[in-house]
Amino acid sequence: MKKLISSLFTVLIIISGCSTNTLNKASSKEPDSEMHNEAIKASASDIDHTMITIKKQPFAFVVKTGGRIMVDSKDIIVITAKSSGIVKFIDHFLFPGVKISRGQQLFTISGKQLAGDNTELRFSQIKADLDQATANYERAKIMISEKIITEEHFLSLKNVYEKAMNEFNNLSGTFGKNGMSITSSENGYIREIFITEGQMVRSGQQLASIVIEHNLVLKADMSPEYMEQLPTIEKANFKVGYSNHLFKTEEMDGKKISYGKSTGENSFYIPVYFRMNYNPILIEGTFAEVYLIGKEIKDAIIVPNRALLEEYGKLYVYVEDFDGDFLKRYITPGFSNGEYTQVLSGLSENEIIVDTGAYKVKLSQMSTSAPAHNH
Repeated sequence: MKKLISSLFTVLIIISGCSTNTLNKASSKEPDSEMHNEAIKASASDIDHTMITIKKQPFAFVVKTGGRIMVDSKDIIVITAKSSGIVKFIDHFLFPGVKISRGQQLFTISGKQLAGDNTELRFSQIKADLDQATANYERAKIMISEKIITEEHFLSLKNVYEKAMNEFNNLSGTFGKNGMSITSSENGYIREIFITEGQMVRSGQQLASIVIEHNLVLKADMSPEYMEQLPTIEKANFKVGYSNHLFKTEEMDGKKISYGKSTGENSFYIPVYFRMNYNPILIEGTFAEVYLIGKEIKDAIIVPNRALLEEYGKLYVYVEDFDGDFLKRYITPGFSNGEYTQVLSGLSENEIIVDTGAYKVKLSQMSTSAPAHNH
């Protein structure tokens, strides 16, 4: 009996000891809330981002707008008829955009079918007049040397001869068996054809226009809100819809030639014109996406556009403080060049801001600002 009681007492002591150890281990565990906070700090420190130090540097603002490629007006030559008659095309290739060379024959004009303004008949008459004037002049030269005629009579015959010769030369250089030949005076390409095959034309009437491949003009349409900045704009970059190339007026020997002092009748925009070298890729009349570039500022505080975030219409960046924390800082933006934005106020030189990953920093701050809860 005594042995049984002793065994039961030993079992109770063992059970009591196990319970005490279990309670001690349970009381030594850290709260769940503290473990959660550590996880948050670790994720914040692992944010994928880069930092930059603000330094003053040169900056030129950019205004994005639309525009159009044009031909310089002095590089457009209009071909006109030198006489009246029926127009015939030399070939079937005469269409806008076709390249032509200097001296190339384009049209002929014949007046054979006309009762009046018959060029062929007029040319024959001029040639006959020249033959007679030449014979009279040659005879007069002999007679004046022998003093048979007066000086005044000789000069009169000479004057008639020179007039007939000039008129003949004016027609003979362009006159052939099919009528008067109309040629191109310059190298270039056909811009527009104003007549059709077999059409009756009058002397001086426009037949076609030719573009000389010298210069192009970029016309940019600028909003009146930037009127004060217009005088400072010096160059432009632009793109056209059919090319991925970024064209730059400064690389095409271009310069601003003028800008409008008022808007056009059918537009609310102010035109800005740049003359530049001809480029065969650019097609006259093409619309362009234009970036007008202002005069460079020597010492400007700028930030990458990727570092900017917006909240209720205001822009801000994340600035790193002395403890390594990120502080939201609102800024007053100036102009942008599409890649960087000028900061007028809100940042100082040598401050450190988040460059890439600014949005991830924002999400991290939103998650850590949520109230903790324990069970």
